[in-house]
Amino acid sequence: MSRSEVLVIVPPNSNTVIDGRLLTVTRPEEHSDWSDFLCLGALSLVSALAQNPQISPVYIDGTVISLDEVLAYITDHAEHILAVCVGVLTANFEAGVLIAQHAKITDPRIATVAGNDHFSSLWAECMTAASCLDFGFVGNEVVGPFTRLIAALRAGKAVEPEELPGLVYRTSEGPRLTPPLREPVFTGFDYGHVDGAFQHTALYTGNFQGRIAPRVHELLGRKVTAGVPVEIGRGCVKFAGDDACTFCSIHAGQLWRNQVGPHEAWAVLEAAFAAGYDYLYLTADELPMTFAKLLTAMDGARPGWWSALAEEERPVLVGYGRADGIADPRRTALLTGLGVRQIMIGMDAGAPLSLAAMNKPLGGRRRDVLAEAETLYQLNSKAITVAREHGLLIRAGFVVGHIGMTRRLLDENVERILALISEGATTGVFSAVDVEVLSPQPGARDFTYLTTPQAARAAAAHLGLPIADDPVLHEVAQRWSGQAIVPPEDAMRDYARALMPDLDFDELAQARTAIRQHAKACGVVIGE
Repeated sequence: MSRSEVLVIVPPNSNTVIDGRLLTVTRPEEHSDWSDFLCLGALSLVSALAQNPQISPVYIDGTVISLDEVLAYITDHAEHILAVCVGVLTANFEAGVLIAQHAKITDPRIATVAGNDHFSSLWAECMTAASCLDFGFVGNEVVGPFTRLIAALRAGKAVEPEELPGLVYRTSEGPRLTPPLREPVFTGFDYGHVDGAFQHTALYTGNFQGRIAPRVHELLGRKVTAGVPVEIGRGCVKFAGDDACTFCSIHAGQLWRNQVGPHEAWAVLEAAFAAGYDYLYLTADELPMTFAKLLTAMDGARPGWWSALAEEERPVLVGYGRADGIADPRRTALLTGLGVRQIMIGMDAGAPLSLAAMNKPLGGRRRDVLAEAETLYQLNSKAITVAREHGLLIRAGFVVGHIGMTRRLLDENVERILALISEGATTGVFSAVDVEVLSPQPGARDFTYLTTPQAARAAAAHLGLPIADDPVLHEVAQRWSGQAIVPPEDAMRDYARALMPDLDFDELAQARTAIRQHAKACGVVIGE
């Protein structure tokens, strides 16, 4: 019997399905984005596969569908399944491997494929640790090679790795990677696939209407019914100089900025709106600074369908930005003119030395990084003022912890964060606050500090910050170097022990709790 089903699965967080995993500061229920919106990456692969009439792609999101149901589906449909594909982040890698193992045990003829950020960062380690994985893909620009791999498997043809950029494959000498190449941003989404094998939409919408919709109505007076992420570009202004923030684990790929044209961008928004979504979540990082030219071009190419709608009938757009971008009234006016009503900002709210340690300032390598950091902090207040003047809400994000953080720096950071939350709440600008203890994700500079003592010492010495002595650094590095499984809470604790020796991890967690309590006391929602 021919096999045609290809399952594209978003695994659940490992610590929700594997006994003994810590649940301290990353509880999934505190992050509504994981269960209120479909996974755009998975849908892009399913939509692309559907263009091949010999393939029957299946979209499965394990953040809303139970793991037992996912595994049961694989068991019940094994004879029809060609491939099981899992998109793994650091937080769900173990669960992804569990799914791939189940597929192989159920029927060894099922091909297994992994991808996404964690795999992209640790592809050799992942393939070595998980013999159940047949193939993988590195980077974001892999839709074309992925569909060609599946087509070859479906046709029973030999896989030719050199023809599949980004492919990770096995050889007798170990895993190998075909260098990734550029490809355009995928825009051919077919939202109907979300409700194929499982009815996801009702679950997403129920969560959205129970959490986000009431808050949008309260703050904006707008009634929204369903949300969806949309992609018109990817990248970040800091990627242009290979100068990402230390905790950023995004892979820029072959392009520091990849985007569609203005007319295509409007078509992406129209397709989502026509599919019944009226809260459109723009995925691009740092919209007003990275994509200023695209946004300006869109402003000059407004389509008829958009112009024909009254303002209150248009979809609500939300996106990401930096405080220094929102502090510019021209950039903010451009955003709000295009219908963006909420911007998510990783607030640059710490002491100058802390912002420098996280590599937050732009151009810090060329200028006085501490002066840049202080200016960046001051722009937070201006961003709040400008946002209020333009009717733009801010969903503020804060990170607690960085290499060399001391108790004094922690206290100063908390003090500044609390002041900003008070200001944002008083002006009615903050729609929500997210705050997390720094998590050293593979692919980020902070993970390099965790695994490479020499890099950690150089970074700390550059700013005169304290880290642990060599025996501790080497002990921690030995634990995490070469590992595919990186439980976030365990890595957080070792990061604090090795790179913030003046602090106990519990102090960081307590600081997070204090910030959350202050936000709640100010009337600001947490984690929505």
